[in-house]
Amino acid sequence: MARPRRRTRVHIDPRLCKGTEGCGICISLCRPQVLAPAAELSPRGVHTATVAAAEACTGCDLCMLYCPELAVAVEHLEEADNG
Repeated sequence: MARPRRRTRVHIDPRLCKGTEGCGICISLCRPQVLAPAAELSPRGVHTATVAAAEACTGCDLCMLYCPELAVAVEHLEEADNG
């Protein structure tokens, strides 16, 4: 039987994110490509990371653990028990 995928929600704080021009660590570490550069510039004039494919998140937390600015938060959601 296949293991159920962990449900997660990824949050990027645009006030803290240095943007892909100055960092991009979270995007490069995300193997399932959940994160991508934002299409629009932030008020600080950078392309921050944004959640592009939330459903692909595996909950590994690498983006959150390696972000030097603490701009990434991964929320692990409880699965409802259907039994």
